Amino acid sequence: MSSPTSLGLPQNSDISYKRIFGIAFPIILSSLAQNLISLADTIFLGNLGEVQLGAAALAVIFYQVVYMTVFGFGVGAQIMMARRLGQGQKHAIGRIFQHALWFCLAAALLCWILYQFFGESMIFSMVHTEDTGRAVLDYLNVRVYGFPFAFACVAFNAFYVGIARTRNISIATLVMGVVNVVLDYVLVFGVWGFPRMEMAGAALASVIAEICGLLTYILLTWFSGHRKTYSPFRRFPLQIKLVGSLLQLSYPVMIQYFLSFANYFLFFLFIESLGQHALAIANITRSMYVLFLIPTWGFASTTATLTSYLCGQGRTGDIMTVVKRCLLLVTICVSFIVVLYLPFNRQVLGIFTKDVLLAAESFAPSLVAILATYLMGVAQVVFNTILGRGRTKAGFFIEFANMVLYFLYGWIFIYIGHCSVAVAFGTEVCYTLGLLFISLGYIAIMRKRGKLDAATV
Repeated sequence: MSSPTSLGLPQNSDISYKRIFGIAFPIILSSLAQNLISLADTIFLGNLGEVQLGAAALAVIFYQVVYMTVFGFGVGAQIMMARRLGQGQKHAIGRIFQHALWFCLAAALLCWILYQFFGESMIFSMVHTEDTGRAVLDYLNVRVYGFPFAFACVAFNAFYVGIARTRNISIATLVMGVVNVVLDYVLVFGVWGFPRMEMAGAALASVIAEICGLLTYILLTWFSGHRKTYSPFRRFPLQIKLVGSLLQLSYPVMIQYFLSFANYFLFFLFIESLGQHALAIANITRSMYVLFLIPTWGFASTTATLTSYLCGQGRTGDIMTVVKRCLLLVTICVSFIVVLYLPFNRQVLGIFTKDVLLAAESFAPSLVAILATYLMGVAQVVFNTILGRGRTKAGFFIEFANMVLYFLYGWIFIYIGHCSVAVAFGTEVCYTLGLLFISLGYIAIMRKRGKLDAATV
């Protein structure tokens, strides 16, 4: 009998539905806890008024543009660690993690400095109404102090996804989510003797939650067997070549994520030009869309990890089996959320605002978001087989082509056509269809040319 690997699988064994779900479920839980931060911000700030509800969307997405760019570096590190795991080179994983961690901390310092110099002027140059712009700054001026803690969590997340031991991600992000929800309530509304801080309170709650999440990661790693197996805390000398290799692998994903979320930020700026009411509806819809997408990110990340792992073992023929199983599982999980939402949509949407009309007007856009979610599940699983093979440059060009489609749709239908919010969210349907068909086309062309084998990472 062959020896088990760190994925909990015997060498050359079948990757079952149970094992795929076992890897994906903790990522789904962590994504849920992680998104509780932005959801809690939206819910609590939405109950303050339309201005705060709309500003919360712009502030959170602006932060995510920066965060997800660094998260793209984490994806590259994750792919490299998964490849080393498949190759049986456990000793190399701790070195990769440590270099990723130092890079993330350096990126945090750089982003904080850039915001101090250019943040305010950038926001006011893009936002049309002064009240909304001031509310966005009230949030971001505090939120940026969480950069080092959030970015360090990116490195830990990459480590655990890379070795396919994702339970600790669930624990750390659950801690973050619970802390954030409690502190949001306390600091936004000023209860239990705390000051009423509104936008700044939501930001401070998020920063404290990220600190707690990082401390949880450190403690869990220190007291686990992973500290001995992978040496994540061992002092490794700085290797510029390794940093270069990580950047070579990661920079297309970083640019891809930057363009993706920057385009999403532009989407909300287009909607902000329609007025604060439309922006408030869009933020409620965005919050529901984020909730619907949570299973998608779990299975997409699992697809990338298992693809890279199988490539490391030379088992590229098994990738299609993993893809089919991930597609079935993600569809089932999304359907479970949708079935729970539809009968109780009024109650769910009412959580975000006291305005009954505002909640009712958010239902039609949420149906468009549901359609986009099903398409996104298929598109992201297929797309992540490309990333898992180490073809991150191809992933960048695919994403770039989709960003052009996304921008053109938003510019024509929202900024020029002044369409409804429901039609505006058709950008997501356009994006997912483009991602799916371009990814399938790339895979078909590369397979025909015999060049679909994994890239060296």
